[in-house]
Amino acid sequence: MSKIASEVRFGKLSTYKYGSTGTYNQTRLGLGPTMVQLSGNNSEDNWAGPLPVGLVRPMEYSTAVAVAYPWAMRWSDDIDWVFFADNATALATRRILKATYDRRDASFSIDGFVTLNFPNNTAATVRGMRMTYDLYTTGTVAAQSRSVTGNGTDFLSGISSGCRIGFGTSTPSLVNEWGEVSGSATNTAMTLVNFITGSYPTGTPYVVEDLRALTITTNITAAAGGLFVTKGLRPEIFSPAGTAIASGSAVDNLRATYQIIDANTVLNTAALGGALEEKTNNLNQNIYILDGTSNPFLYKYNVRAPLALTAGRATNPFILRTAQPGALVGVASQANNGRMANTNHGPGAGLNCIYFTTTSRLYRTNDVSTIASGSTTWIADNAVEIPPGGTNTFAASSVMNSIEYSAAIDRFIVPVNAVTTPFRSYVTRYVTDSSQFDRIFGCDIRQLDQSTSDSSITPVPGIVGGPYSIWSEGGISYIATIGTTAPINKVYAIPLGGDWEYASTTKARIVSPEIMTPDNSKFIRAYINDVEVIGGKDGKNLGMATEPFRIYFRTAGINDDSGSWTLLNDYSDLSGVAAAPSIQFMFEFRTIGVLGVPARLLSLAVLYEDLSTLSNYQPSVANSSITSKRFAWRFATAFGSTVPTLRIRLYDAVSNGLLVNDTTVAPAGTFQKSTDDGLNWTAYNTTDKANETTYIRYIPLSLGDNIKVSAVLTLN
Repeated sequence: MSKIASEVRFGKLSTYKYGSTGTYNQTRLGLGPTMVQLSGNNSEDNWAGPLPVGLVRPMEYSTAVAVAYPWAMRWSDDIDWVFFADNATALATRRILKATYDRRDASFSIDGFVTLNFPNNTAATVRGMRMTYDLYTTGTVAAQSRSVTGNGTDFLSGISSGCRIGFGTSTPSLVNEWGEVSGSATNTAMTLVNFITGSYPTGTPYVVEDLRALTITTNITAAAGGLFVTKGLRPEIFSPAGTAIASGSAVDNLRATYQIIDANTVLNTAALGGALEEKTNNLNQNIYILDGTSNPFLYKYNVRAPLALTAGRATNPFILRTAQPGALVGVASQANNGRMANTNHGPGAGLNCIYFTTTSRLYRTNDVSTIASGSTTWIADNAVEIPPGGTNTFAASSVMNSIEYSAAIDRFIVPVNAVTTPFRSYVTRYVTDSSQFDRIFGCDIRQLDQSTSDSSITPVPGIVGGPYSIWSEGGISYIATIGTTAPINKVYAIPLGGDWEYASTTKARIVSPEIMTPDNSKFIRAYINDVEVIGGKDGKNLGMATEPFRIYFRTAGINDDSGSWTLLNDYSDLSGVAAAPSIQFMFEFRTIGVLGVPARLLSLAVLYEDLSTLSNYQPSVANSSITSKRFAWRFATAFGSTVPTLRIRLYDAVSNGLLVNDTTVAPAGTFQKSTDDGLNWTAYNTTDKANETTYIRYIPLSLGDNIKVSAVLTLN
């Protein structure tokens, strides 16, 4: 018997998307959501694992922009658009920055910004920001030059001048040519700003991208703050030099910023943030704005209603204002506070509720469809901040700052304002029975991460300079640290949705190709090589240790992904697993941790014994006998301990049929031993090798005549 190792090296394997319907392929590397395989010039650059921590510092950009309140969307399978609100000192104009995040390698690029001009411009502070992105694909078009003619289209249902239209497909990422919308005269006629190069015949599919910004501010002039909608945006105008967006006038659906007010005498002046509902149709989408830090009102507006404007302001989208529900416990922050969520857990499961936070509690509203004007009972319940382990293990922060919901893992992410006191943030269910929050994550290590630094030194999300503001999209959490200088205003992308606790639902796993183990007699162990420290183990020791991972295996149901998985112990011991012709491994990772630096797998090997003769013994022709049907071996290599149980198998060398299967423990046949070169034979024992003339032999209880026999001696 020989010890055989089968190895898989990560970095350049063929892959498939694990967890996607109909894509399973046991010959390739399966990458679940937020999992990647990357390759490079150095051996440690070839690995598989969760997406690495992405980092960008907007204050290092050609035009420095201090940002907060990220909002992200998946523009394609690989590309996310990420938008940020201006966090600089209050000014009459506010900027919105756009970045692109590539899920293939966790890389960020800053595309540019637009500058919003508001009606009644005075110094404004952004308290919340949401974007909306809608696609219009109904009907077909014909297009040439600057003219677009629709068939079955609905161009007047909310499409704004300035947005873009693509031709030949209804999938934005497949569009080859975009036109900028100038205006729509009717539901079937549209004019473009630019001349398009192609000529598209009647029946051509198309797509309109309607991109808008919803900005919620407070203002030095109270009535000049509140809710603003900026229409007619397109990605190309987010430029390094910036594009100025005019303040609205008396005409709707222009590329402009309009103020949405509750009344001519504005009351919505102390906003905390906004919670946006899903769009009902092209003319209906509601936003809810919390107003007041201690005993708030709740305002409701339809941000897609056609605007009846006076000097860029409209009251007609206003729907209702509640009364005050009574004093909150703790103080509510004015930092993008409030998130609409329809959870799969807790008292709000299956309901559209707004969740928001004070310094010491999480709050939930009733289902928003039930909230009426003037209501004092619109808050349903609250959750007390109790850290994992209880307050005797970790003190409650009492500085919770905002809240975000990750649909990928059905959990809330709650950052804390830990500038002066190093509290950790939370990932948790919403619980109202005074039980503990689920998870803590993050640790401020005071590292000043630089996006231009050596890529081998991984960033670690820190909160130097201010609390987090977070948006979670498709398993990636975009975290902006609130500050106004380059060292403390940073944006991270972290695969929190790839955490092992939720992998059974998210499928955020890595599945190895099937590893063949031919002539397997016995599995021994799995060996995993991973990057222990990212950034190196020498020099100034700036490297960071990675979070743990766990390993599963299966030897059946590999071809059709039907086999169940067994968790491998820390020793990676496979000795108790029945021999099989192949094996497969699955990996799950911890991404919600203290440092949040995911593991990187370099290679995987499985060690097993095959059916060749055990390497400790050599076949002995001299001490074997065809006539007497004896099979002998010289004891060539000592075990260094008591000889383990041996197994002998006699096969028909022609048909490969098994004739005899016996062991040294309670054998059916006879095992014997000689220590004098075969001159004398005694009963077999498990004493280790005595000398170079030590032999063993086996005589089967019965064996037919005239059979060509192949004898194999292995461990049991």
